[in-house]
Amino acid sequence: MLTALAAAAPMALSSQIPIRVGQVVTGRLTHTDQKFSDGSRYKMYAFVGNKGDTVAVDLTSDDFDANLLIADASGNSLARNDDGGENCNARLTFVPPATGNYRVYANSSSQAEIGEFKLTLARGKARLPADSVCKGFGPVAGMIEVGQTITGNLTADDPEFRSDSTYFERWVLPVKPNQAFTADLQSEDFDAYLWLTRGHGDKIVANDDGGGGCNARLVYTPQDDHPLRLIVNTARPPHSTGRFTLRVTEGESTIETKGNCRFRSVASNTQTMQQASNVTTQASGQSASVQAIRVGETVNGTLSSSDSLYPDNTYFKFYQFAAPTGPVTIDLASDDFDPVLIVRGDDLDNSIINDDGGPGCAARVSRTFPSRGPYRILVNTTSTPQRVVHHAGIEPDAR
Repeated sequence: MLTALAAAAPMALSSQIPIRVGQVVTGRLTHTDQKFSDGSRYKMYAFVGNKGDTVAVDLTSDDFDANLLIADASGNSLARNDDGGENCNARLTFVPPATGNYRVYANSSSQAEIGEFKLTLARGKARLPADSVCKGFGPVAGMIEVGQTITGNLTADDPEFRSDSTYFERWVLPVKPNQAFTADLQSEDFDAYLWLTRGHGDKIVANDDGGGGCNARLVYTPQDDHPLRLIVNTARPPHSTGRFTLRVTEGESTIETKGNCRFRSVASNTQTMQQASNVTTQASGQSASVQAIRVGETVNGTLSSSDSLYPDNTYFKFYQFAAPTGPVTIDLASDDFDPVLIVRGDDLDNSIINDDGGPGCAARVSRTFPSRGPYRILVNTTSTPQRVVHHAGIEPDAR
């Protein structure tokens, strides 16, 4: 309830920012702002309302999930709204019960959320939203700043990507324009996967094994000071949990562009083909299908700028297959780019990487695999295509 929130974080009257009905103001939530008992930050505005008037209040932000709170001069709860506006914004209609002073709290829905916002007070009834479904923000585990290291624990109580059944945590990262940073995710308990997104969940870049071994590393230079979000996630298998270390340092560190990861766990050793045959990896609205391919089958596909990005800025697609008994040959060919074929598996000592092992510039891997797998095929390139077609096929080796 608003009453409890306001009572838990009293604010001096001198900190109230005046606003009039009919006015639009812009502001910014920062880590120095007052906090409610749930850890969410706010700025408080004061306005005069006349009894019986109708006031439409809007709070919009691209940086955080907006939350609106209305109280009387003593902080008693009168109205609140989270997603009454489109696109995770807050909107409500308020009718003052008496002429007097009122408070508007420009607030976030989760702890540690910060960023720019716009607050509007207008006469009349608030417009009904075209869509009040909020996608992309969600719960936040906390804030991490450049130069900081945090340790955490990914558990079954964390949010879960329904598409691939992996747990994740969101961490807000304040940034400065044109100042590069390196983010590292390390874990001895799971295969680390790290995402960098904007506030609404728009993916900027993701990494699996760029930090050496099965650790993840991102390097990025922001163009503005809008806060970003680091998503702590796992590459495999579903429902992996465990301890992790998340570190953000200033500057650009070297990324292993095609690192070798050999990660073992009880869960990964017992993973079934049913679990791995058709997985979709999703991060806040961004998704990439992992398609199954069978021995004897050829698939045609397209690499484009909407696919996942390797640390060397080349795009890739995932496929998965169950290996037969005996030798098998995997071919990757394209008329549009120089293909790179990467095969990974839990029981492989190292990733298998091939560039020109097939005819011409085609890639080819021929070998006998130690088990049925499943194994993952990464369709990759030596350069950065914009939109190109590839052909991948698996055949039993007649030798």
